[in-house]
Amino acid sequence: MSRLSILIAVFAACFAPNISFASGGGGSTSEGLGLVSIIGIAIVTASLLTILFTRFKLPALLAYIASGLLIGIFASELFGQTVHMLNEVSHIGLVFLLFIIGMEMDPTAIRLLGFRTSLAIILQAPISIGAIYALQWGLYQAGYSLPGLASNPEGWIYYGVAASLGSTAVVVKLLGDKFDLGSQAGKITIVTLILEDVWAIVALSYVKSQGVDAESSSALIMIGGGVILAVIFVLVSKFLLSRVLTYLSRSPDLLTLISLGWCFLCAESMAQIGLSAEMGALIAGVTIGRLPQHTEIFSKVESLRDFFMALFFVALGISLPPPSLTIIGESLVLVAIVMCSRLFLYAPTLFASKQGPIVSFAAPINLSQLSGFGLLLIPVGIANGALVEHDQLVISYALLFSVILSTFGIKNNYRLAMLLSRFLGLRADKNYKQTQTETSSDDHQDTEIIILGLHVNTEAIVSYLEKTQPELLKKILVIDFNLDKHKRIKCRDLRIAYGDFSNPETLRHYGIQNAKVVVSTINNAFLHGVRNETLIYLIKTLNPSIRIIATSLSSIQSEKLKEQGAYACISTPDESAPAYTKAIVDALTP
Repeated sequence: MSRLSILIAVFAACFAPNISFASGGGGSTSEGLGLVSIIGIAIVTASLLTILFTRFKLPALLAYIASGLLIGIFASELFGQTVHMLNEVSHIGLVFLLFIIGMEMDPTAIRLLGFRTSLAIILQAPISIGAIYALQWGLYQAGYSLPGLASNPEGWIYYGVAASLGSTAVVVKLLGDKFDLGSQAGKITIVTLILEDVWAIVALSYVKSQGVDAESSSALIMIGGGVILAVIFVLVSKFLLSRVLTYLSRSPDLLTLISLGWCFLCAESMAQIGLSAEMGALIAGVTIGRLPQHTEIFSKVESLRDFFMALFFVALGISLPPPSLTIIGESLVLVAIVMCSRLFLYAPTLFASKQGPIVSFAAPINLSQLSGFGLLLIPVGIANGALVEHDQLVISYALLFSVILSTFGIKNNYRLAMLLSRFLGLRADKNYKQTQTETSSDDHQDTEIIILGLHVNTEAIVSYLEKTQPELLKKILVIDFNLDKHKRIKCRDLRIAYGDFSNPETLRHYGIQNAKVVVSTINNAFLHGVRNETLIYLIKTLNPSIRIIATSLSSIQSEKLKEQGAYACISTPDESAPAYTKAIVDALTP
């Protein structure tokens, strides 16, 4: 079977007659199954389809939506009214997504790209929204309407926003799979997506203020209240939250719990004044992202985000009825408008900022899909009377089709950019695809030696190196979550980072894949929740060529650790025995 046949089979099922799994039985009720049961069905179905889609190199996101479509067609009556609860729960994924994006936001990243490029990135979303809005206005004034766009003036802004924002979840996953996040086009794409998320939250807050009962000044009141709350969040984070997290730094689980509580507190505060909860989550992430504990928090929240985002897209598929040919046609028109807007509006601004034709075309190709944020606009638009169910289907299926096309577009982004450059007679830049290691400004890229744990052994090693080989200290990075010891070791000009070194995401973040030597200075008796044997396996999985120096309690254990992959093993009792013996003999000598 090919990838095309898989897609055909899925969509053939979508067009099948609306036969419900429970239609012939009399045991179903309007309430449907419980929430835990439908989450279980959704996750199991998504897991099975993900395995199948991964086998044929199709994105997991597409498997989530497809599983929702299949569940909606064949088992919708089993879910009953509980499906609305699933929709509410799944939106937690968007809160986690914005929380993580906030932690990753670096205000200096835009500045490093240059003024012209930064300006093009910042204005991408407003220009695109304005252009698509103007297109609909122009057609309306001329007495025409274009399938795939809003049929009434009230819906222009909704279609403009939906068609102007890319999907962070889709793009990051696909670029990460092809190791293209560190290229120039990849960096521009990621920064653009982050700013698009900010514009999306602003747009969502605006349309929420335009309801039939909203006052004309409500938008200004909400924005003013949002600014005040944002200032309060920053101050509380700086003077209170940072101290609390430092106090709890030796307990990563409590650290994560407090951080999630902060995330939902900010999200709910924004929601209470009429703004989106996602904006509060973004601000919470930004405040925590400046703290040394953010790496550990990120690694814990990331898995929660993935779970709830999977539920979000499954719930999206469940909510979609089988499409008609009219819906498919209009959705494809909207997808074409999205792609054209990226190439004709964004590519010229990047080219004008001297990014070169390949980067200028590759970044818009990466962004040629609708964002999941567009789906948040739909219920707001329906409640405001600006959209109808037909618009919901068009935007939702346009998102689905654009994700499918982006799968292949991002995979071949440089080839497509090269073809466009040749077609237009533009000279390509040979250095367009710099690798992440060549262009990275990460603080840990020159780390050759990583020491795990701020044990007494670590301090002894540092003291000895200061006297014998001080040049090695510049190549060392120590990872430990005990902030109390950080101050004592930092004054010795040694780099130290906060984190749980038993977490693979922490090790990846601090460059374990590029290091040459890793030293575990703590034996099993003092390790909590992990053993040296586990660390060796984990580190070898992340970097098979790295040399590991472990610490043990006996020569027997040292041999076992060497058999499991340790380059060397220091048994502190056995190694110190000769020194004790010599001291005893010297003491007995007259």
